Parts: sequence; C-alpha cells; structure tokens
Amino acid sequence: MQRFNMNRRVFLATTTAALATPAILHAQERSLKVSAFGGYFEDSLVKHVYPKFTEETGIAINSVSQSGGSSWWAAIRAGAAAGDPPADVSMPGGQGAIRQRDLFAKLDETALPNVANVDPALITRDAEGRIRAAAVLAWYTTFVTNTDAFPEPPNSWADMWTDAYKGQLGLNANADTSYILDITAKTFFGGQSILRTREGLDRVMEKAAELRENVTLWYKDEGQFQQALQSGEIPAGQYYHDVTLLAAADGFPVRSTFPSEGGVIDFGSWGVIDGSKNIAEAQEFVNWCCAPEQQALMSRQIGTAPIVPQSMTDLTDEEFGAVSAQGAPIVPLFDVYVSEADYIAEKWAALIAS
Repeated sequence: MQRFNMNRRVFLATTTAALATPAILHAQERSLKVSAFGGYFEDSLVKHVYPKFTEETGIAINSVSQSGGSSWWAAIRAGAAAGDPPADVSMPGGQGAIRQRDLFAKLDETALPNVANVDPALITRDAEGRIRAAAVLAWYTTFVTNTDAFPEPPNSWADMWTDAYKGQLGLNANADTSYILDITAKTFFGGQSILRTREGLDRVMEKAAELRENVTLWYKDEGQFQQALQSGEIPAGQYYHDVTLLAAADGFPVRSTFPSEGGVIDFGSWGVIDGSKNIAEAQEFVNWCCAPEQQALMSRQIGTAPIVPQSMTDLTDEEFGAVSAQGAPIVPLFDVYVSEADYIAEKWAALIAS
C-alpha cells in the first residue's frame, strides 16, 4: 500500500496463512470485474467482502489480480482504448488516483451517498469537481520503536532529530513513499503548505536531510527493516502501524506510536474505468464499500483503517486502535509528489547520499 506495493503484500502473504478461496465468483446476470492487489489482500476481499456484496445486491464480482507497477495501468489504458478494459473497477493508491485520474469515469455523486461520510482529502476529483475515485480503505505509517531499546515511547516526530536516536533509525529511502517531507513540514514548519513551492521544498528537504546522522538504514526493502526492528538491530524508525501490532502480538518487543503531529495516512481507492459497460453496478459497489458496516468489516477482516469516523461504525476502541487512531492524520500532498516527482527524487537522493 505506497502501501499496497508488492513488497508490502509479499510480507503479509508470507506471515498470514493463505486463504483457500476461489478467485472468481459464479457469473450472474449482473456482474463486475474488480481488480485489487494480489496475494493476501485480494484473497481477503474474495473471502470476506465480495460475497457479502453479492448477497446484498445480486451483483457478482469477478476478481482480477493487479500488479503494483505501471504495467497494470498501461494494460488498463490499452484495454479502455480498445473498448474492453480488463476491469470495471480498479484500486490506485493515493498518488495513483491522481496520476491515473483520466482513466477513471466521472462518477454520479447522487449515486454515492455514503461517500459524503469520507474525509474530502481522501476523494480524488477532477478540475470540474467531479469524483474520479473514492477512498475505501486506509493505513498508517507511524513512529515505531523496539521496546527493549526504548522503554518509553516517543512523543513527537521531532524526537527523530534528537541525539537519543543517533544511529538508531531506519527510514524509507524514497521521499515519495515515506512522506518524510510531509512529516517534516508538519513538525517544523507549521504545516504542509510550504511544500507547494520549490523554495519551500528545498527548505523542508534540507531539514529532513539533517536526519542523516541518526539514520543507520535508508531502506527500500520493508522486510529488511521489519526484521531489524524486531531484533533490536535497528530499534526505531517509521513503519506500518498494523504490521507492527501484528509483530507485537507475535511476541516481538515492538510498539507503534502515533506522534502528537499525527500518523501519516495513505489509502486505496476504487476508481471506475472510463469505458466500462457496468457503470451503474460499479457505482453501487463503490457506495456499498464506503458504508460504515463495510468499513468495520474490512477493518476486522483485512486490517485496514476505516475511512469514516469510528462513531459511525460498531468498531470497539480496541478494534479501532489496532488499525487507526483518534485525531487528525498527516495527509500527504499527493499532488505535489506527482507534479514535482523528478525534482523531489533527484534532490532527495543527492541530499541523503551526501
């Protein structure tokens, strides 16, 4: 997850028993082809989510595995141009929803009443204000620590810059997936608006790069950091809240902390492919997934955070705390990472390598 990248899902697939379920439901009169990232995530949707939707609506779901790379969207684009897209509904992450926005149909907001309960920051709209994709599940990156090395939890993301964490941190090496710039802007610059100019980006990147002395691993392999955190070899850093809790439940001395500035949220959306012949069914599916009951279902069965307030669901505090937290999250400025992708990547790589 971006959260549903393949490294993330491979990790979950190897740490969770495979679910022996059919990949395709029996075709019915009304049906949809829905693509989601393969492995544990897709298996969980097939087992716990799609059958409930079919039972309640009579619309069958044909599940399609999608990869985490650009090749999937190239296939979607080619299929849509030929009038036969490989899926009616597909899932981009936060940046992907913006990058692929032109591939998605303009949705009828009156057919999506449940989307009104979703934070507007998690809805992708076009220049005309029309919905192109709607978040249906979310996940958090938090400040994680090994409890043997750090008996007391951190309070703020600013703690990462202190001497207490010198040579102790593992951070994602990619600025566009770690969202370290949003963390830095929120923590030291009063908010993320500074990221909307190159001068501001430079100031934030230079402040973030001060972490070099405290970082012992700039990781691209999430599993490598996970193992180092659990063993105490690299006792602190940024990582996924839910995976860290799974590790703690398995007896590893690790904790996940939502700093005072908030955890970093990312999300997966459903977008309806422009050219789909099943727009009405697809909109019904998107709206259904945004309902509070389905949000609670996905939190319990998939481990994702709800994109509606806890108060609208029947999730207990314990269940909610396992996947999310109260308080405002840090929502990355995804549009900046898209429009300034090359500039950020090149400057950030040079800064952390110096």
